[in-house]
Amino acid sequence: MTSVSQFAQYLLKQDPQRNQARLTLFNYMKHVLDPSLPFSPAVLQNFYARVLQFDHWQAEAYALSETVRADVEGFLKLPSTGLQAEPFLSLRHSDTLQIVPLKLFQDLEDLVEFEHSARRKSGDTLKTVKISDTQILALLLSPAGTLEVKVYPNQALVWGARLRLVAPVTHLFYSSDLELMPQVRQVLEGSLMTTHCFHTDIEGVHGLVTRGYTFQKFETFIRAKLPETQDLFHSLKKVERHFIDAQSDPYYQEMVSRLERANRLLSNPSPDALAEAERALNRGRMGLKNVFPNDRLLTLLVTHLEYGINQRRNTPPGPVSGFHQHKTQ
Repeated sequence: MTSVSQFAQYLLKQDPQRNQARLTLFNYMKHVLDPSLPFSPAVLQNFYARVLQFDHWQAEAYALSETVRADVEGFLKLPSTGLQAEPFLSLRHSDTLQIVPLKLFQDLEDLVEFEHSARRKSGDTLKTVKISDTQILALLLSPAGTLEVKVYPNQALVWGARLRLVAPVTHLFYSSDLELMPQVRQVLEGSLMTTHCFHTDIEGVHGLVTRGYTFQKFETFIRAKLPETQDLFHSLKKVERHFIDAQSDPYYQEMVSRLERANRLLSNPSPDALAEAERALNRGRMGLKNVFPNDRLLTLLVTHLEYGINQRRNTPPGPVSGFHQHKTQ
């Protein structure tokens, strides 16, 4: 079996730094995909369905297809690949594809339903959630209880007489107890044109962050604790809040507990207590803004804590116990 990793190694020998299209293809194969995935026309078709979401590659579609065609043809000529060229002849390259925006959310929802109809017939349950004006969440629950999570933008590929979904910007896999499946490649959209490509195991999070339309490596994770990954963690919680009850989320429970304790600390006159309350307030504000927007309990706790801290700041301190000032005669 010829793997994605073998194709990436071939691209590396072609000096991808000298050609932006080749560099993008190499980075996608190297950074985004599972390296053990079999190399096939579907892999390349998915590559186009992802990169054509970037304005840059829509404008440079011809240059991109020229490079990919040449690299695939060169790779297939190697005797060591053992691949037949014929299946790749039906590949639709970027110069034959166009991206169209879906202005009505109902059209995007219908397209997601249509493209996953085979999964529903096989026994999976599909649920869609509008998570913004430009994105939809697709939840695929298997009969065994495992969950596949995809986030699609409001774009489609013109494919002959019909439309097809572009590649999901987020693709996650969960076990039946709603934990990220260990040792499985997870892809998660981050902020500022970043993509998190990672897997988890008992040692923590392993992977990297890519940035921009070339999928350039931006940051690496090795045995990281999930809550310490900041953008990855917040981006993950933003998605999970649509299908995981916040009350059962340990991070949510910890945040509520911290805010409740901070509110109690306000009765303690020590500066350390006030400083701890302020730290809890900053974390609470961040969680409310980035992870659990409009959550009623967090809003109440943060608002109460803000009021209490402002009261403390505006109240002059009383005399220190055991010390009395005497008026100068």
